[in-house]
Amino acid sequence: MLIFMKSIFVLLCKITTIFVFYINFAYMLDVYFQWLFNGVRDMQQYDYIVVGAGSAGAILAARLAEDGDSVLLLEAGGAAPPFLDIPLLAPVIQRTTYDWQYITVPQQYACKGLINNQSRWPRGKVLGGTSRLNYMAYVLGHKLDYEKWFPDFIESVAENDESVSISELRWNSDLADIILKALKELNYNVGDMNSELDTGFMKVQLTMENGRRWSSDKVLCQKPTHTLTVLTHARASKILVNMDKAEGIEFVKFNNKYTAMAKKAVVLSAGAIESPKLLMLSGIGPRKHLEDLGIGVINDLPVGQNLVDHILTGLDLVMFNASLGLNVYDIFNPMSAIKYFLFGEGPWTSSGIEVVGTFHSTLQTNKSAAPDLQLMVLPLGTSRDTGFILKKAIGISDEVYSNYFAPLLYKNTVTIAPILLHPKSRGEVRLRSGDPFDEPLIDPKYLSNENDIDTLIEGLYFIKTLLETDVLRAHGASFNENPFPGCENEIFASREYWKCYIQHLTLTSYHPGGTCRMGDVVDASFRVHNMKNLYVVDASVLLSLPSGNINAAVIALAQKAARMFKDKKVREIKKRYKSYNACYVFHVCEM
Repeated sequence: MLIFMKSIFVLLCKITTIFVFYINFAYMLDVYFQWLFNGVRDMQQYDYIVVGAGSAGAILAARLAEDGDSVLLLEAGGAAPPFLDIPLLAPVIQRTTYDWQYITVPQQYACKGLINNQSRWPRGKVLGGTSRLNYMAYVLGHKLDYEKWFPDFIESVAENDESVSISELRWNSDLADIILKALKELNYNVGDMNSELDTGFMKVQLTMENGRRWSSDKVLCQKPTHTLTVLTHARASKILVNMDKAEGIEFVKFNNKYTAMAKKAVVLSAGAIESPKLLMLSGIGPRKHLEDLGIGVINDLPVGQNLVDHILTGLDLVMFNASLGLNVYDIFNPMSAIKYFLFGEGPWTSSGIEVVGTFHSTLQTNKSAAPDLQLMVLPLGTSRDTGFILKKAIGISDEVYSNYFAPLLYKNTVTIAPILLHPKSRGEVRLRSGDPFDEPLIDPKYLSNENDIDTLIEGLYFIKTLLETDVLRAHGASFNENPFPGCENEIFASREYWKCYIQHLTLTSYHPGGTCRMGDVVDASFRVHNMKNLYVVDASVLLSLPSGNINAAVIALAQKAARMFKDKKVREIKKRYKSYNACYVFHVCEM
């Protein structure tokens, strides 16, 4: 048995290495053909320029082009090659050329079990953005999340655009059904939380189509139009501003600098890191920070401030007496490949998330408020791949992995993770220099507010309660009581132990936002304060994080913004029509 398992893991390493080679080779081919047939012309003019082809940008650009407006969509990365739409491969795509591979600055209060106390933040550098490498969860959150955004935003969120493909799970392990039974035993609501926009639990819904990953770049092909121009490998370096008006974008493609001009609007949809970075490079941001870097200040705004992120912990924390989750036999069984490619079914359609839900901690006395905790159930643990994939993607230190995760290799571990939904800790994104190709300084200041630790401890207490249900006890559910490195001096499961555990195993949920927050940086129409024709539409404008994975909310934001731009166009046409009538009927023509 041991020899067989080792053979399986050797096979896993070889297949992963081959796949990474394939990804890099496909990327180089894409770059070569883009360079060979590079038809970019300088000083081209468009109605709209959208920077970033991610969850927001691709959808917004496609919608704006529907009515005949000329739209330029700039994407710093390339197009995704075949096979990147296999859901099971999500963690393998991270840390490749299709990922910006951001790393935070060392954290003072958190991430002590990660290399250099730094958190790795995968963000998509590819058509489709992070929707190309996320875990595909489509979670709308709680209705109270949206009440202060727009009066009609709840309707916008609940109204599913037909171009966005949402799917139920096409395969799940036994773990999902057992967890939901345990939650019912505790009298929690189990149903379709996306329809109810309330607390409760469900089998996760995914952005998936016929068993394959759906990403936002798919909308660019659904209704092709000659008015939409998509440029890949085109990295925006500066917003061109005249007085207080955005007139265009400077971008670099294959070391050549180009300029594109916009008649109606420049829209930044580059995400919570790149959008504030581009604004600050262009002189829009905190005055002192820009002056310290020698950047001329055009508009003094708190760009890059209020960075927030959902914080996750609890990897490999739960053990069972038998295998209930996704295992290597499911993955490498030839029937799994056959089911996937022929029918879009089977384990290869798994994104790694099976159950999600939200609930109120005991610290939250107002149970009618938005929930403060999310539960995410993953049918596997970090230890299952011998550290070849997930350890590297997360950035777990060698010491922590060898002492805590490696001994679990042949155990039946899964991840039942509590996630902090509304952190009190606030961080920032700052420029390293005035060079657009320098990586920004990302400091989420994880756990700098003690309340965040207290809330996550309540999440771990909730898991303890869940493990004590009759349903889970029947399957031998228990905590992994192996002391986490650095916390050996604390009594296991005590409050001090959990505090230490959280401070060491502090993980991103890949949901950064707030760095161009609405109200502080942009107004309710997404327009940057004190600027004309300059807008931001992506996760950076979020007033607060929604109670769940943010991809659904960002897609809804893009759809809302597209309607607002179209409504503005209609109003302008009506205004011109009225002026025309006044001119020729009442002879009051303007000179």
